[in-house]
Amino acid sequence: MVESPVSPPRRMAALRGELANPLFRNAYALMANGGLTGLLGLGYWTLGALVYKPEDVGRNWAEIQAIMFVGGVTMLNFLLIRFIPQTARYTRMLVAGSYALGGALAALLGLAFLLTLSIWGPSFQHLHAFWAGFWFVVFAVAWNLFNQQEGAFTGLRKAGWVPVVNAGFGLTKLVLLIALAASLPRDGVVLSWFIPVLVALVPVNAFIFGRLIPRHRRENEGRGDRPTFREIAVYLGGGYVGGLFQYAAISLIPVVVAAHITPDVNAYFQMAWALGMMLDLLALTLSLSLTVEGAFEPAELAASARATLRRSYTLLVPIIVLVVVAAPFALEIFGHGYAAKGAPLLQVLALATLPKALIELYVGVLRVQSRTRPIALIQGVRFLGVLALVLALIDPAHLVTIGLMVLAVNTVVAIAVYPALRRATREPA
Repeated sequence: MVESPVSPPRRMAALRGELANPLFRNAYALMANGGLTGLLGLGYWTLGALVYKPEDVGRNWAEIQAIMFVGGVTMLNFLLIRFIPQTARYTRMLVAGSYALGGALAALLGLAFLLTLSIWGPSFQHLHAFWAGFWFVVFAVAWNLFNQQEGAFTGLRKAGWVPVVNAGFGLTKLVLLIALAASLPRDGVVLSWFIPVLVALVPVNAFIFGRLIPRHRRENEGRGDRPTFREIAVYLGGGYVGGLFQYAAISLIPVVVAAHITPDVNAYFQMAWALGMMLDLLALTLSLSLTVEGAFEPAELAASARATLRRSYTLLVPIIVLVVVAAPFALEIFGHGYAAKGAPLLQVLALATLPKALIELYVGVLRVQSRTRPIALIQGVRFLGVLALVLALIDPAHLVTIGLMVLAVNTVVAIAVYPALRRATREPA
């Protein structure tokens, strides 16, 4: 009897072949993390909407976004993902230096945010109190380090640990969210988010520095050309600007929106924004995996870019269709009008993931090529374009317009970079 081409043995062989490729193994681990984070996040916000008032959800989520912006815009993941694959003896120094610099920048930016609270609207005025401001800065530094450790895992080709860490983080958040609802209803959401971050930092980084980095050094000692300190410094200068714009597009935009709307309306916006950004993680993780494997094997960059482009749209298109169709019904779970006011925005943000995926893949190619100026230009246009439109056209009664701005700007940028990405998938390194 002739075996069917889709028989279980062949499917298992195909799966083993996929996972044997470090490009897809790293990518699928990061995508599993994105899917798990999305499911846990959906459960988290469902419970939050049910046990906290909309105005408390809106105010707490505005503060979380501000902390994520301060801690995220100062992290140096792009440096770790790009250069860990090419370092061996100095990997420990690279990671420790990145942590120290990123954490210090997060603390300084956090203090600057607190000194300018008067311009950020009612959702942030409680941070004028000393202890509230103190913990704001502590949480921002912790978030910076928490995200940088994901960059370390990815650069070390151990991205499989990322969903493990984030699963523990997500489950602990859920437990604390419920536990704090009765005793600390005004701040329970923020505390449930960042207490697990603080607790996880010590054991996770003990594992990275104690086991993974020494193993990476043994396996890669003497392999290939090593980057010089000057190359790393030059890449840091240009790459940081691009990273700043990229993260600002994710976390500063919602902070700006929160400053222009009331906390209860902000709850509807932030719910849709958070779910939409989870979709973006799928495209971003494939881009990061492309950067790592391109750094390990520069000669295979074109082939890796082609494969990543195919996988991105094969996976994203059905997920986006599902979100667009299901959003009006799924958000009914949250009650309080979330479906009517948040579903249209979430649908448009889901569609915006398509041009974003193409842009992220091209940025991944540019990272491998150490071309940081085009990265900064692309990310700057994306962020500043959306920011300008939001400031000019924001309408609290029609939140969907924010999604249309995101879709329009990213579509224009994607059209502009597509010819260069197409060339990169065809040309040898």
